[in-house]
Amino acid sequence: MKPAPRLPWLLVAVGITWAWLATRQQQRAGRPLTFLVSDVVPGLVMIAAGLLIRSRRPQNRCWWLLVAASFAWYVGDFEHSTNDDVVLGAFAFGGWYGLFLGWAVLAFPSGRLQHHRDKVLVAALFALLAARSVSRVFLHVRPDFAGYGVENRFLPISDDRWWRMVEDVFAWGYAATMLGLLVSVADRWLRSSRPGRRMVSPALSAATALAAAVAYEYAIGWNADVPVATGLPIYYVVWWAYAAVALALVIGLLRLRGTRSAVVDLVAELGHDAPPARLGDALGRALGDASLTLLPWSAAAESYVDDRARPVQLPVDQPNRAITRIERRGGPVAALVHDIALLEDPGLVNAIVAAVRLTVDNEQLQAEIETQLAEVAASRSRIVAAGDAERRRIERDLHDGAQQRLVTIALALRLAETRLDGDASPRVRAVLSQAVQDLGDAIDELRNLARGIHPAILSESGLGAAIESLVSRSPLPVRLDIDLADEPSGAIAAAAYFAVSEALTNVVKHANAQDVTVRAVASDGMIRVEVIDDGDGGANAYGGSGLRGVADRVASVGGTLRLHSPAAGGTRVEVELPCALS
Repeated sequence: MKPAPRLPWLLVAVGITWAWLATRQQQRAGRPLTFLVSDVVPGLVMIAAGLLIRSRRPQNRCWWLLVAASFAWYVGDFEHSTNDDVVLGAFAFGGWYGLFLGWAVLAFPSGRLQHHRDKVLVAALFALLAARSVSRVFLHVRPDFAGYGVENRFLPISDDRWWRMVEDVFAWGYAATMLGLLVSVADRWLRSSRPGRRMVSPALSAATALAAAVAYEYAIGWNADVPVATGLPIYYVVWWAYAAVALALVIGLLRLRGTRSAVVDLVAELGHDAPPARLGDALGRALGDASLTLLPWSAAAESYVDDRARPVQLPVDQPNRAITRIERRGGPVAALVHDIALLEDPGLVNAIVAAVRLTVDNEQLQAEIETQLAEVAASRSRIVAAGDAERRRIERDLHDGAQQRLVTIALALRLAETRLDGDASPRVRAVLSQAVQDLGDAIDELRNLARGIHPAILSESGLGAAIESLVSRSPLPVRLDIDLADEPSGAIAAAAYFAVSEALTNVVKHANAQDVTVRAVASDGMIRVEVIDDGDGGANAYGGSGLRGVADRVASVGGTLRLHSPAAGGTRVEVELPCALS
């Protein structure tokens, strides 16, 4: 749920007002400027740190713990109020900021108490402070701060010894609890691996500052021999140490946020084509966890696999190791095996999961697209191959069928013409002669048609001879440059042939050219074919079906067709093909 946008401003207004009221109480007591600054600034630092954390991580409880500590910080300043009940309240409930600061330190960085001992320590702090507050309300004769006191109207027992006993228990218990807090955080740091220590370090710094502040504060408070001139400067150090607790936490959380951003930036830098093994290694370096392993899910193997696509079992019951499963739409995507310390910051884990999910999704999508493209290319090649096979069949049928029959008829007519006697009508002779000539023209047209469907010379003599045949039939003068040491065959030869055929046809029909060059060269496993003219230019590869069909045929065998045809600048058709199909 998105936090209310007005709440921070309300807290700032209330916090500043609260700090101003507290400062007014201290001014009434005649405190010097150094005292006032050292007293008011730590509370403002706490509320500022809490609101800054809230702006970055609103779900983290550390923010409201710091805000609560800020408001609790100023309670003791109302010792100089003119209202007796306010003085009693300040006396009884001052010092509760220690509970909220200690809680925030133990909850760092997730905002939740992860360990049972930490919950015990927070409960102990609450119990000690609650016992002290109750004893100060009901057991203390005269609430007294720096010589200023009021009568206790709630006093049921007039013997001060009970109150002093509770105060002694509180002082020792409070100090022991704060020491336990420091030990708990230090133990977390010592038991952690490198990424774990990186996360716990800010909490350790804050715990050290908090424990030192409490030790100094209660050493001064319970040492009657410490003069005021010495005590106040030390108090200033103590108060700034409390401010340092808040600063350590906010800096630590912002640094973790920077780690999350670094993870996302790292994934973006690697790109969508980064293999899982490389991505896992990069994440491990970014997080300081050399043992981090990314195991993608294989649908074919129905298992997580390693970088060699071998099925693996996820490790279980390994000390200081955790498994984060990454899913999408209820199905597995990958598994992340990492240091258990990363779980201390759920936000960081979520950032890693989101980044990995995006990368793996992109990789799977890329694989699917490549598979689909391969299938499309294969189907296009099959279509072209089937078309070529059908062209060859039609060419054979025309050559062996209709063409042969027409030739036979022409021979028969010629024979009939020679056997006519001298009395035959000249008109009959003319009709027979015209019929023989028409049949010859029909046979030539049929041969050209068959050659256009699929030239037999291409299969019989190769690409070079087929191009020479095309050039020989051109009505325009054509310069020919052929160097085909590696003669292609099949679909590649057909693609090159029809590219030259279509380009020459366009030159004759549209270019108004005077000079034409055809070049076909094979080198470095590639065939490069060019048809160049000095005509009008302005040709468009997509203006008709001819060149577009040739481009599709060329692409079906892994080649490329490029057209350069500036207006009034001639035309160059370039085709590049592999010598053999991959």
